Amino acid sequence: MRPFVILLLFLGLTACANLSTFEQPRVTVTDVHLRGSHLLAQEFLVTLRIDNPNKYGFDVNGVAADVLINGQPLARGLSNRAVHVPGFGSADITLAATVSTPALLQQLIQLGTHQGLEYEIRGHLNVGRDWLRDIRVPFEEHGNLDFWRFIDEQAIPRPLTPE
Repeated sequence: MRPFVILLLFLGLTACANLSTFEQPRVTVTDVHLRGSHLLAQEFLVTLRIDNPNKYGFDVNGVAADVLINGQPLARGLSNRAVHVPGFGSADITLAATVSTPALLQQLIQLGTHQGLEYEIRGHLNVGRDWLRDIRVPFEEHGNLDFWRFIDEQAIPRPLTPE
């Protein structure tokens, strides 16, 4: 019985040591596709790339994320798909994000008053730890996109800016 207790203690200390050296993965958006459109909501498929800077892999059992544009909430996305992220490797996970039509219209109206789109994605990964409880690993990405750079000015005239 005594060797069993020592083994359990050793395994517990090893698990704690792994958690203390855990470097937070980097999460970035790599793709967005319109999945479907309804009168009051649109659904997008958002692909996230998870980069693991740790020497050991881990399993992601789910993702929850919020998308903000110019500081205003726009969409919420969820995925319960499991994916393995290898050590010093990457994996992609796709989540379904729902955008309400009123929120989308509000963002389109405000688009003419902003030079760019400031986006922010906040959420968490649900990381599995074998027989222990899963942990929530938060992530956040933000940046600025110049919407008008991607639109042909001949097709959609750029709004006039006051001088």
